[in-house]
Amino acid sequence: MSTNSSIRTCWVFVCIALACPAGVLCLPPAAQAQTQDLRSDLFREADQAMAAAKTARVDILAPTSYGKADKLYRRAEDNLARGRAIDDIQKDLSEAVTHLQNGMEAAKLAEVTLAAPLEARDDALLAEAPQYAEALWAEAKKAFTDGATALEDGDVKAAKKKGEEAEGLFREAELESIKTNLFEETRVLLAKAEEEKVRRYAPETLAESESLLAEAEAALNRDRYDTDPPRTLARQAKSEARHAFHIAELARSVDKKDLTVEQLVLASEEPLERIATTVNAVAGFDAGYEEATQTIADSIGLLQSRNQALEQDVLERDRRMNSLTAQLDELEARLGGVSAERLAMEERIQAEERVRERFDRLEKQFTGEEAQVLRHGEDIIIRLAGMQFDVGKAVIQPQYFAVLTKVQDAVRLFPGSHVRIEGHTDSYGTDQQNLALSKERADAVRQYMMANMQLDPSQVEALGLGETRPIATNETKEGRARNRRIDLVITPDLASITE
Repeated sequence: MSTNSSIRTCWVFVCIALACPAGVLCLPPAAQAQTQDLRSDLFREADQAMAAAKTARVDILAPTSYGKADKLYRRAEDNLARGRAIDDIQKDLSEAVTHLQNGMEAAKLAEVTLAAPLEARDDALLAEAPQYAEALWAEAKKAFTDGATALEDGDVKAAKKKGEEAEGLFREAELESIKTNLFEETRVLLAKAEEEKVRRYAPETLAESESLLAEAEAALNRDRYDTDPPRTLARQAKSEARHAFHIAELARSVDKKDLTVEQLVLASEEPLERIATTVNAVAGFDAGYEEATQTIADSIGLLQSRNQALEQDVLERDRRMNSLTAQLDELEARLGGVSAERLAMEERIQAEERVRERFDRLEKQFTGEEAQVLRHGEDIIIRLAGMQFDVGKAVIQPQYFAVLTKVQDAVRLFPGSHVRIEGHTDSYGTDQQNLALSKERADAVRQYMMANMQLDPSQVEALGLGETRPIATNETKEGRARNRRIDLVITPDLASITE
């Protein structure tokens, strides 16, 4: 039975059901199942298109197309509920899918044309502006929608103008939200802490909260357009204030004899014990927390290294096998037997195996504190996690010369290869500042390598990517440190890698 035939049969059952008295089961079980499948059959393509559109944020970036699609989609749902003609429902859904597809294309253009206001919108959302700066958020949202609508109509000039207006309003909303949500709430918490004499039990934690809040306000006053640092600091201040209340609650329980010191210590050890068990480690507390913490950290680090190695190995082997086997099969079918192309392919397989062997050697050259060695397609990435620059500087400190010597040895393992040095920063600072600083740091590493190796200048390029490719959250000090890095990307030249 065809899909349309099945749908029409099911539709007959629905119509019969609509004519049945309330509370009376008119349809046999098989017919009931068909009735339940009706919506799924009718709406399958439209539901998939709607889900894809929402993922691509078509409702935001192409509001006209999305609005038309949504209206048709809802009308189809209403007609289904009312038992209207199935052809009309299918027509509405087909038109809805077309509008969504058009919206997907329009959204791609909007992502580029309205990139800055879109980023400002995301930052305002992160600061919870819809809740804490409701009026400004609504105004900014309208301006953005007007800009996106103008872009759909082909008026790029008007779209950019409205986009600039929306960007400014979103930044204002973000600023107001940060001050209200994070600053004011933290001040209220700190005032409440004084009333409830929390400082008596958690003076250091409260002092840390106060210090973070002051630092957040100072950062916002220095540069109101770089909201990442004040937002992160204010969140930490709020968290530390709450932390102080928790400490005070436990301390009061001890004072009241509701909780003994021993019970408090044992309770604090329990989470570490559970984590240790999960990673197959044994946490002992006879020497305090430090030894147990280090044991767990070492176990997690080992598991991460093993997992990373396995993932890299599986991905690389699958990629190589699938690609080369397919090419060999094609040559075999096309040419038959041994051919020059087949021999060349076999040589390529051998060359890739030599790359793999050298990659395995390369992984062992660096400690975990110095660098991570990764594969990404044909490229080999040396992530210099242990190499740091002074704040705002691009001068390589002498203590990192040793690890750069290992980098030089790594490059020599792959003669003739192209080397790309990428500089990355955290999100603190403006986009322009971060791009410039990351490029300066990448240039510094390139100059060091060129001065210490015999390399063709065309082989080595330096690229500054700023904050655009984070590998960790920028919300914590540790995460920002991981994002401030140099990645050295080696693209092997298979022809130059001999036995």
